[in-house]
Amino acid sequence: MKTPGDLLLLEELAHRGTFSGCAQSMNMSHTTVARKVRQLEAHFGTRLIERVADKVVMTAEGEAAVASAVSIRNELRDLDRRIEGRDGGLFGHITLATVDILAVHYMHNLAAFSAKYPEINLTVNAEPAVRSLSRREAEVALRLTNEPEPYLFGKRIGRFDFCRFTAKGTSASGSDGNACWLDYSGLDCANRASDWMERHLPDIEARSYFSSPLMMMHAIESGLGDGLLPKQVAQSNMAIKRIGDEVAFSLDVWLLAPKELRHTARVRALIASLTI
Repeated sequence: MKTPGDLLLLEELAHRGTFSGCAQSMNMSHTTVARKVRQLEAHFGTRLIERVADKVVMTAEGEAAVASAVSIRNELRDLDRRIEGRDGGLFGHITLATVDILAVHYMHNLAAFSAKYPEINLTVNAEPAVRSLSRREAEVALRLTNEPEPYLFGKRIGRFDFCRFTAKGTSASGSDGNACWLDYSGLDCANRASDWMERHLPDIEARSYFSSPLMMMHAIESGLGDGLLPKQVAQSNMAIKRIGDEVAFSLDVWLLAPKELRHTARVRALIASLTI
């Protein structure tokens, strides 16, 4: 009798397209992957894969087996979440996915959380790429967005208003055609910043791009140019100054978690700590 893990191996093989790629991903040898595939084919009495050039592709029967593997994986994930969602203990591990500017802004809250719940191990992943809560890459996300995913449990806890800033000691002319402009490469900020530039500085092209507001703030502080920063953070930086009173755009600060985890004790505790 084959186990669900054997079918999951077949799913990974279909995804990677090679025995070596599958073996590396699943931390096993090339020969082990090949042997397990042969055993699956013997069990089902049909070919599940075909070799096309240097790639492995699924036969119709193989695709059906992969579909079953996906269903099994999803059911196991849902079971894990249902069990974890009933977890009432204030211990264990929790991962928060966010971006660097929010991690810095809410660091005192995170410190208070760790001090209050010493048996909960906290991991903070601050990176431009959005981590998937549905794939369990994190239990809680702290995001800058005006469009949170509707399938997640969410709570709006603040707002960042982006305004124009420059380094102290530089010219503060808002329409200076010689201004050196810094722009964003991160999606949420980039689109809104570009729209503002087209309306107010149509003749200026960005010289440098940065993936996050915290990197942008350090670049402006270093004199690389002007850019848009959230005033809630930037106004406390004595090395830079705001130009004008206009708010270029705003992004809400959202706390998000999978709905099935919203009653988990450590998720509730982290959300409560960040809401203070």
